[in-house]
Amino acid sequence: MPRQPFAISSLRSRMSLAVATLLVTAPIVGMVGTTVQADTIDNDSLTVPQEAPCSQRYPLVANPAPAMGSETPKDAVRQGFGTKRDWGTEENVEILSPSATGLNEPGLRVHYPEGTSSPGDTEKGGAGFYAEEAALMSSDRGCLQYRVRFESGFDFVKGGKLPGLYGGEAPSGGTNANGENGFSMRFMWREDGQGELYEYVVNQDDKYGSSVGRGLWHFPPGRWVTVEQEVILNTPGQEDGVARVWIDGQPILEQNGIVYRTTDDVRIDGLMFSTFFGGDGSEWRTPRDQSVDFAAFRFYAPTQ
Repeated sequence: MPRQPFAISSLRSRMSLAVATLLVTAPIVGMVGTTVQADTIDNDSLTVPQEAPCSQRYPLVANPAPAMGSETPKDAVRQGFGTKRDWGTEENVEILSPSATGLNEPGLRVHYPEGTSSPGDTEKGGAGFYAEEAALMSSDRGCLQYRVRFESGFDFVKGGKLPGLYGGEAPSGGTNANGENGFSMRFMWREDGQGELYEYVVNQDDKYGSSVGRGLWHFPPGRWVTVEQEVILNTPGQEDGVARVWIDGQPILEQNGIVYRTTDDVRIDGLMFSTFFGGDGSEWRTPRDQSVDFAAFRFYAPTQ
């Protein structure tokens, strides 16, 4: 399969010099950005993961996928991901066959109709659902991997949401994480395809979440990108939580000192599939009908 260049943005002085101005190559399939007013965490406070990607260190515990042969896309999502908590799956989701993804497994194509942004701003564009996984709930650490493909010529505007891990009530949309109601660790795309980790955790400084690592990687339209996220919960009463990100198998960022919780009742529950343009307001809205594909969801976690 032909290889295409995937440029990781230059990292700042406290990021590893070995990664600064790094240019790596990865197969097309992959091996190896309510108003958003997020507090942006200085990239100088981040490091580069020294560990191998979490998908290589933990056993695979689940690989949910849309159920082929279902009557509707909504049914395919509910059956394949074991959820009844969803929105936009009837209007804005299309099921892709294994041949359409080129990954030998089915996927989701999410549509963002012209003029839409976040669900609280306009008519709903995009889609969302929650998929729980028991193996994640039984551990203080978990790993999510999936693949995302922006359509060729995608207009990123100011940004939009992408899936990530969550716990508890998955606070978002300006609901503060208070230590007892859980957390959310979604991704975002930003202008020109910049990537970032977008988090609601206890020790964030802004009501609307924290923007972490913005611009340390980009999403090139027209090809699959492998996104991988590791969450290590903090010990209640301590600031020792960790988040790590790999893109196409390459180490991107490690953030330490995170407070996800103040009680052991908060666990890693599973996947918060959440995708839409925005932010609120006309400056966030997509100027035309657009779509993004998602596939190859994997959960990894330590087993007892």
